[in-house]
Amino acid sequence: MKQSILMRVRGATAARLAISALCLTFAAAGCKDLTSLKQEDPSQLGGSTVFVPANAQLIVNGAGADFECAFGRYSLGTALFTDELSNAIARTDDFQYDSRNLPSNGVYGTTDCVLVQIPGIYTPLSVARASADTAVAALEGWTDAQVPNRSKLIATASIYGGYSIVLLGESMCSAAINLGPELTPAQLFALAITRFDTAVEASTRAEDANTLSFALLGRARAKLDAGDLAGAAADAQLVPVGFIAQTSSDAVNTRRQNALWSSTTSFFSSVDTSFQNIYDTQHDPRVAYTSSGQTATDGFTVVAYPDKAATSTAPITIAKWSEAQLIIAENDVATGNLPGAILIINDLHVRAGYNSVYAPSSPTAPAVLAQIVEERKREFFLEGHRLGDLRRYNLPFTPVAGSPYGSGGTYGTQTCFPLPDIERINNPNI
Repeated sequence: MKQSILMRVRGATAARLAISALCLTFAAAGCKDLTSLKQEDPSQLGGSTVFVPANAQLIVNGAGADFECAFGRYSLGTALFTDELSNAIARTDDFQYDSRNLPSNGVYGTTDCVLVQIPGIYTPLSVARASADTAVAALEGWTDAQVPNRSKLIATASIYGGYSIVLLGESMCSAAINLGPELTPAQLFALAITRFDTAVEASTRAEDANTLSFALLGRARAKLDAGDLAGAAADAQLVPVGFIAQTSSDAVNTRRQNALWSSTTSFFSSVDTSFQNIYDTQHDPRVAYTSSGQTATDGFTVVAYPDKAATSTAPITIAKWSEAQLIIAENDVATGNLPGAILIINDLHVRAGYNSVYAPSSPTAPAVLAQIVEERKREFFLEGHRLGDLRRYNLPFTPVAGSPYGSGGTYGTQTCFPLPDIERINNPNI
C-alpha cells in the first residue's frame, strides 16, 4: 500500500540527481561569463529542460520528498511546542520552542528542511506546498498520452499540497501563499480542501483505491479543522479498515531519517513527563517510551525515547484509519449517538492492545467528547496532530503561561507560530 501512495527513495534520489546534474551542466557552461554583463536566466533553462512529461514521476517524487521532510520537522517542532516532547539541550533557540516564547525572526520561520535540533516549520512546509502545486500545474498542462498514470500523479501531488496547507493552518497564526496576502487558518483550511477536492477527483479517475483513501482522509481532516464535522465524517466513512499512509525513511540520508529518532537519540529532546506518566500508570502502548537513564545537557532532563520512533528508519504516520474512526465518533457525539462513539473508542483500544474499557455508567455528550479528545492525544502521539487539536478544542497549554521554565524564565502565552519576519519583510502584499 505504502509503495503505491508515497515515493520511494530511489525515485526521489533520481529526481534530485537529475536536477542537480542539469544545474551543474548549466553552471559549467556559464562560468566564462561570470565577469561579463551578458547573462542567461538559469531558471528558464532549468524549467524547460526538467519540467517535461518524461520527468513527471520524478517531479512528483521530488514534491513527495519535500513534503515528507517537512512533515518530519513539523511533527518534531510542534511536539516540542506542545506537551508531547520537552527540550533537553542547553540552547536558547530550543528553550524558545519548548517554553512557547518564539520571536518572529526565530528559527521556526527561517530554518530549511535539514536541522532536527531546531526544526523549521514555515519554510519547509512552504517549500513542500510550492513543490506540490508546481507539479500539479505541470501535470495539468500535459495529456494522458504524454504521461502514464497522469491522474494518479495529479492526485498524489495534490495530497502533498493539501496536507502542507492543512499543517500551516493548524500551526501558524497566519501564513501566505505565493507572495499573496496574509491568510487566517480558516482561509488556509479552505484552500487545503480545494487541493483535496482535486485529489479525490483525480484518484477516482485513476481508479486507485489507496490514493483515494489518502485524499478522502486528508479532506476529512481539513473539513474538521474548518468546522464542517458532518462533511468530515462523510469522508471518513469511506476510509477502509486498516488504511495507513506513512513517510518513507532512509538510514543514510539525514534528511530522510526519522526526525523524532534523530532528536531524542541526540539528546536534543525527550518524551515529556506528562506522557511518561500516562504510560507508567495506565500502560497504554500508544504512548510507550524507553528511558535512557541519562541526563541531558540542560542538567535535569532524563531523556526518554518514544518507542514508535525507535530507529532512524521508523516511519511517521501521516494518516490512518483510526483517525477516520475518531472523526466519525466525534460526529456521533454531535448527533446524539453516544453508544456509537463509545463503541469506536473501545474498538480502537482492542486494536491497539490497550487493556482498558471505556464504559461510563451515565454517559453525557461532554464526557464522551472529552474522552475522544483524550483518545486523539494518545492515538496520534508524535504524529503532528497535537497542536491542531489544542487549538481546535480550545484546550489549555501546559504548563500554563507564567509558570517557571526549568532553564530560566517562564512559559509564554503563544498558542501558534507567528507569521515569520522572513515572510512579512519580503512579501509586498503584507
